[in-house]
Amino acid sequence: MRVGIAYLIQETNSFSPIPTKLEDFRISTGRCALERWKGTKTEFGAFIDFLSDSRIEVVPLLAGWAITQGPIEADEFSRLKAQFATELEQVGRLDGLLLALHGAMCAEGADDCEGAILELIRERVGPDLPIVLTLDLHANVTARIVQRANAVIGYKTYPHVDFYRCGRTGAEILSRTVRGEIAPVTAMVKIPMIVPAEKMQTVTGPMADVLALGESVQRTHPEILDVSAFGVQPWLDIEEMGCATVTVTNRNQSVGDQCCRQMAEKFWQERLRFEVALLSPVEAIQVALATEGQPVVLSESSDSPTAGSPGDSAEMLRALLDHAPGTSAAIWVRDPAAVECTWDLVPGTPVELPIGGSFDKINRFPVPIRGVFRSRSEGQFVPRGTVYQGMQFDMGRTTVLETGAISLLVSERAVPVVNPELYRSQGVEPMEKKIVIVKSPANFRAEYATLAVKMILVDTPGVSSANLRNLPYRRVSRPIYPLDEAEFTV
Repeated sequence: MRVGIAYLIQETNSFSPIPTKLEDFRISTGRCALERWKGTKTEFGAFIDFLSDSRIEVVPLLAGWAITQGPIEADEFSRLKAQFATELEQVGRLDGLLLALHGAMCAEGADDCEGAILELIRERVGPDLPIVLTLDLHANVTARIVQRANAVIGYKTYPHVDFYRCGRTGAEILSRTVRGEIAPVTAMVKIPMIVPAEKMQTVTGPMADVLALGESVQRTHPEILDVSAFGVQPWLDIEEMGCATVTVTNRNQSVGDQCCRQMAEKFWQERLRFEVALLSPVEAIQVALATEGQPVVLSESSDSPTAGSPGDSAEMLRALLDHAPGTSAAIWVRDPAAVECTWDLVPGTPVELPIGGSFDKINRFPVPIRGVFRSRSEGQFVPRGTVYQGMQFDMGRTTVLETGAISLLVSERAVPVVNPELYRSQGVEPMEKKIVIVKSPANFRAEYATLAVKMILVDTPGVSSANLRNLPYRRVSRPIYPLDEAEFTV
């Protein structure tokens, strides 16, 4: 038995000023993909482990991961599809296919990249080959995706700590399918609603309640193989947009439809609970300074690289310099020009230069600093903990500057700013700081919850802002909540 596996993850932000290129994925193919991703706690790592343990031949196609940015350039997406087609042709006969995609990847002229990839695959493998697809909880699930995959499985956690478990679930369903034990069918209900990522946490809150309802229905219907709730990341300005509920059943479409409807009704009923309370930078700093102990984590989610922002905001740096002089803090800013200016300096050299505002010229402005150059590195690190475990991140050339009591990491590239290892890799210990700035809506909680004495969401302008009503949507299907007073009946 031969099962093909592929892993291609990128979440698009329509408002990001930085287009995505094929090279951003750092794609590996065949045996190289197997060697690169084996042992990681990702869906692809889970595919490898489960199939190997089941004595099923693992047939790797390709694997790649790209940071969230703007839509993929049209020519680049054409190259990506061509590469997928080539790999499919080269591997020969397959008994099944496991795909790990994100679900919110867009390209110029292609709102639904995952649907386009599935369409390409179906054209080549035919209608009968079992395909099981795993998606991020923030996926924008479309009719084209559901029609072309036998089973669609979503993450159940946010912060995302179940990449590996989601992959094993998908692999198990595919294995049972190719052995003839089950015949999965997927149902979906689309909801005219988008919600801020900050309130999609799955431990408590409205998203947790939606998933709990689905799981309770699943317990009473053994034919239900999996239930998923997709909150969709909200920074997509596309036509077929909105949250979704999805079920996978064994040969029972009606039960799946009913479960989806119940979850969708719950989703809609809870819509007001998804509203986010944010503090201004000054208010957040005041609360932090009044809090006993350290560190206090301030999340500037509007500049989150994993939500499509460039990572070039120095707004929190400005606020710290203006309102908390002398307070120990750690902050990361993406600024290639600043790295270039400081790269060849000797540790201890005084510096005076602007920081930030390199990419987002609408929401960001440079902040002039005076400080001292402390260190440099090539910016590579491996996260520990539960999110992105085993993956390798590359910030590019990175320098550490000190301005007063603030440790400022400045790098060439954007990476997920959710893990203390980002700071520790550069010799900065977050536990020694009163204030630590992260740039993430919620994933940072998985790593910082046990370290921080308090975590605060901060309101600054940006292309991944939680203030959805202020974003310049043009193409999204209307009416849709919370942009409009929409109505919804299943």
